Order: sequence, then structure tokens, then C-alpha cells
Amino acid sequence: DTDEYAQFMQPPFEFSINATSFIRSMASWAHVQLGKENAYYYSEYKILKTLLDHGDVTTKLVELFRVRFDPFREKERENNGFETFKLDVKKDIGEFIDRVEREIFSSCIKFISGILKTNYFLPTKTGLAFRLDPSVLNSEFYPTKPFGIYFITGRDYRFFQVRWKDISRGGLRVVMPKNVSDYSHSLSGLFDEVYGLSAAQQAKNKDIPEGGSKAVLLLKPGGNKSRAVRGAINALLDLLVATDESSEKEVAQLVNYYENPEIIYLGPDENMTNDLITWVPEQAQRRGYQYARAFMSSKPGDGINHKQYGVTSEGVHVYADYMLRFLGINPNKDTFTVKLTGGPDGDVAGNELNILHREYGENARVVAIADGLGAAYDPKGLDWGELLRLFKESKSISEFDSGKLSDAEDAYVILADTTENIRKRNELHFKALADLFIPAGGRPYTVNEKNWNKFISDTGDPTCRAIVEGANIFFTPEARKKLQEAGVMIIKDSSANKTGVICSSYEIIASLLLSPTEFAAIKDVYVKQVIDLLRAKVADEARLLFNEYINHGGRQNLVELSETISQEINEVTDTLLEEFVKDPDKALKDPVFGEILYR
Repeated sequence: DTDEYAQFMQPPFEFSINATSFIRSMASWAHVQLGKENAYYYSEYKILKTLLDHGDVTTKLVELFRVRFDPFREKERENNGFETFKLDVKKDIGEFIDRVEREIFSSCIKFISGILKTNYFLPTKTGLAFRLDPSVLNSEFYPTKPFGIYFITGRDYRFFQVRWKDISRGGLRVVMPKNVSDYSHSLSGLFDEVYGLSAAQQAKNKDIPEGGSKAVLLLKPGGNKSRAVRGAINALLDLLVATDESSEKEVAQLVNYYENPEIIYLGPDENMTNDLITWVPEQAQRRGYQYARAFMSSKPGDGINHKQYGVTSEGVHVYADYMLRFLGINPNKDTFTVKLTGGPDGDVAGNELNILHREYGENARVVAIADGLGAAYDPKGLDWGELLRLFKESKSISEFDSGKLSDAEDAYVILADTTENIRKRNELHFKALADLFIPAGGRPYTVNEKNWNKFISDTGDPTCRAIVEGANIFFTPEARKKLQEAGVMIIKDSSANKTGVICSSYEIIASLLLSPTEFAAIKDVYVKQVIDLLRAKVADEARLLFNEYINHGGRQNLVELSETISQEINEVTDTLLEEFVKDPDKALKDPVFGEILYR
């Protein structure tokens, strides 16, 4: 694997490994941000070539960064050295005739100016980490700014974490493209994925104290997942704690433009396995992070593992039940059809299959399932015994026994190992006819303004009557709008799958208050009570949503109502927090405040 940035370590540059890593990070940021304007003009290759062709400017950018953060250059900063030097670099850039190159260097300057803290000057590190001010984002593309951004680069990974409140929680997913082309495509949309997921998380976190956040690590093909995750998490901890792991000495001498303590809680998402889920809080403990045990939720031992208990699917299913009944289907008496994305081995899809059979038995007929490895389709309903076997054995739908298919001529099981089979798998959720579609796995924005109309059949009718979003941002806002205009009822992700984050919040509370031994002693009772509470919270919102929809005569769709509910609850939460911070004693004595708070 050739590292193209190694050129900066050779003549005429002869940068250090540290400086070369910074240049790589700066280029990655410019690519991710400018690529939204024009992916061709601001390709990875073009940005690297610009930095190489204009080595004098690149050298000045590295020096500008050092002026801002070198612990031994305090006097220069006191004498306005950073701003003076920045003006000098801007003057050089202003002389460029090539607008594209000028924009690349301007983005680099904005990146440097927006860094609030970095681990660059630590003697040891497993990734180069930056805490960024949200003002670095282009307001044209990101009019609503989050609270904070973390950006970490390693040789074989890129990592973003975005949060919307001071104290926030949200999952960490690992994206593992199979080839260089997929990696380049994923990299160009990486920040948008994190931004969209974290914004959805903020909307669904309306039921808990923490704000929304999301972290995504993109792994280069051939990279080692475990090493990359451990490297990124350790680099993140560099910015959350005040000690260097190699020496355990205070590193307060590092330049820091954001001195408030930062509290982040992570949770597992795609490709985060139990060994990593267990390692994260253990490493946080070793590094001295104050809230180490709460740093990662869904722990298999002293936590509430989401997949084991199906906590997200319990909430999705409550909405599925309400939706079916709204459509005039009594699922306890009537047969109905369902199609899903996400396999029996997946957290949300697998547990939802299990719950569908638990609650409705043979009345629920699952006609189509597609996951990463394959797909299965049977218009008469896939065999429940075989589906539950795959769920219990945590296997892909591609391992469905084709001998268990019905006599329907068009029933099939395929492995996504050929171009035709991949196409068939990718189109199954569009084409299969069903009462209900539950996307419970899949990449962000799988359904968008370019392909939403594939849900419309040859007869002009949608291929499903309703959608309950078990996966985050599976649809773009425009796709949701078009589908609802076509008559499809939709429960948005921030309502449908919110129980996972609520469960994690209760796990955090337990981690902060109880030792592992104390938690183990009450775990069975605690988990049961949490799951009961999850169902109750979703039922409350479901009743509110459908009642408001009926009261408005359908003039506001369910997605709009969901967004309004999330926004209003979050605004009330922010107002209450402001009053509490101003005068806690006075706030708690206020009967109205107290009633809302303790509810």
C-alpha cells in the first residue's frame, strides 16, 4: 500500500512524519468539505497535487498551524503572530490565478483557524486528532451548526464525531468498503453521513438528558478494523483527558482554545463487535476518563446489549403495530405482508423478525428480505421456522434453505455474488409488494430523489402501504416527501427507532451510579423494567402522532408531525436546562418546573 503523502518526507520538503500526517489531515478535510461543491474539481488527487505543486504555500500552512499550537511559541501568539502570519498566507493565496487551487488553500486556512485543540504535540499518538469549531462548516450546505466536531485521521482510516449538545451520546459505526472505488465514494460522503445521523440522533434523543451525536470510522480496504477503532478511540481520548498515555503526566501545556470539560458517551453501531465494545470503556479507564464505564453502552457484561435484548426492535415493533391497525389490519386476527432490509443476523432486522412471530405468529408473512450478502423472496411468505433458525444462529438471509420456499414460481434465494444478483438484491425492497416495509439495515440515503419512484409499480400504486423506519436516514427528506405524496404512510427514524438511545441512557445512569457487581445483582429486573419503559414511551408518542394526524385531517403528514414533536420537546429541555443552570435551588422550588423535571 503506497502512501502518496510520503512524498512530503522527501526533498525538497523533508517534512517530519508528524507534519506529513497533518498535511494528510488538512487535505482530507478540504476534500470532504469542498467535494460537496464539485467532486471532480476537488478530488483527492487534485488536492494532493495542489499541495505538492505549491510547496512554498504548503510549508507556510504547516508553519501557520505550528504558530497556533506549538506550546513553545506562546510569545508569538501573545503578539498576534498567528493572525499576522495568516494574513501573509492569504496574500500568497490571493495571487493564485487558478480559482480551484485558491479555494483548496482557503479551505486549509479555515481548517487551521477552526481547530480548538489537537494531540499533534503529544509524543505518542495512534491517530492525529482535532476538535473543531463548527464555524468551519460552509453555511450554504450546513445552515444548522452542531455543537462540536471531532476529526481524526490515521493512515488507513478517517473518523468523524459530531455532537449537538455539550453532553451527548450516540453510536459509533465502522464503514468497511470492499474496494478503492467504494472507499472513495464513501469518503466523499463521510461527513454528510455523520452530520445526518447525528442530527437524526438529536431528534430522537428528546426522551433523554443527553443530546444527539454520531461517530463514523471509514476503514480503507485492507485496513485492520480492530487496530483502526482502537487507534481512533485512543486519539479521541487524547483530547478528552489531560494526560499522555505514554507518561501519564499532565499535558496541560498543550495549547487549548476550548477548556471546558467535554462529556461524550458512545454506543455500538455497524461492525462494532463485542471485543471492541468491551475494550472501549476499559481503555477509557486506563486513560483516566472520568466517566469511563459510561463511555460505551450496550456492553455485553455490565451493560444492556442491544442485540441480545432487541431493545431498538421493541420500539420499532410498537410503531409497526400502531401502523397496521391504522391501516385497518388487526395483526392478531388478519394476515398481512412485510418486506425488510437487514438480515436475520442483524440487530434491528433479526430481532424484529423474532418479535413479529412472537406477537402475531403465522399472521405475519415476510415476503422479502435483503441484506449485505444476499436476498430471499417468496410472495406466499418465507418459512418462519427457517427465518427463526437464521435469527438464532445469527446467519445471513443468503443461507435460507431454498427447499423451504413455497411453490410460487418467482420465489428465490440468492447470494449477492454476481452483478445480476446484486442488482436483484438492491431492487428487492423497491419491487416486492407488501403492506408494510421496515428498512432495518442499509447504507444512508439508500432511497433518494433519484430512485424513490421505483416504489411505484406498473399499475401506478406504491409497492407498500406504509413504512416504519428501523434504520437511520435510509431515506432522504425529498424521497420521504415524494413517497408521502404518493400515498405511503411513513414513521420517521427519529420516532421509530428511538428506543435504542433511550436504553443506552438508562445504561449510562446505571454505569454512573452502580459498580459492575451492584449492576449484575439487579440486571435482570433492571433490564425488564427498562424494556417496559421503552415500549411505554414509544406508545405515548405513537398515540400522539396518530391523534394529531387525524385531528389535522391529514394536512400535516406523520413525518412533519414527528419533526415538530422532537423540536418542541428539545426546545423545552433547553429552556429548563438554562433555568436550572442559572439558579438550581430556585428552579427546583418552582412547582411547575419540578413537575416537568421529575416526570
